[in-house]
Amino acid sequence: MREVLQKYKRELDEMVEVCIRDGQLGYGASVGGNLSYRVEENLVLITPTKTPKRKITADMICAVDMEGNVLYAPEGKKPTGEAFMHLHIMKKRPEIKSVMHAHPPLCIGMSTSKEGKRAMMLPLIPEAMMLLGPILTIPYAEPNAKALGYVFDPYVADANGFILENHGVVAVSRSCARDTIEYIQIMESMAESILTAKLMGGELKSLTEEDMNGLDRVIKDLKWELPGAPGRYHTLSEAFDR
Repeated sequence: MREVLQKYKRELDEMVEVCIRDGQLGYGASVGGNLSYRVEENLVLITPTKTPKRKITADMICAVDMEGNVLYAPEGKKPTGEAFMHLHIMKKRPEIKSVMHAHPPLCIGMSTSKEGKRAMMLPLIPEAMMLLGPILTIPYAEPNAKALGYVFDPYVADANGFILENHGVVAVSRSCARDTIEYIQIMESMAESILTAKLMGGELKSLTEEDMNGLDRVIKDLKWELPGAPGRYHTLSEAFDR
């Protein structure tokens, strides 16, 4: 298995880069959070449990198959206890290559408030809208349990960024692990923007349907895909019709 992993040195190095950045941004306090990267149909690289993300090195990363069977784990390490959540999301969204779970504090704060949950779903910030779609809050489920995977079922096709109620966030990418930390930073930036607007007073200003039609043209020009599962939406206004 070590020889197989050598084939994926680039992906392992990318995971290390993402984990270190997660720690630097303050999204992975203590041993919180985890990252996975599907490199073959039945081979997923995944971070180990009980290891601070800022201290991750390539030789610490584990490998599992899509059923969660451990294919490789360095001595003294085993895959994150939330591996089932990653694999379940990948099964529900087969186009997904990478899943990241982190604990950005402002997003978590938003999840504890009814108003915060509603605000994160609004069409407010173009970049967040085009890349993530509506940022949905997933009902609370026990960490490290299979319930944390199953709770995604009604929502997983609808967006690329999710808040776990009273817990953290999850971002998914169709292309690479590096995207996931970018997406989480966008989510945290949006939460910060919402809080700033509320401090200034008044109502949040959502973008109009005409504005969203313009963003559809931007997505087309950039040759991006609409957020969510393939074919889930045909326009951004459809994604935000909630």
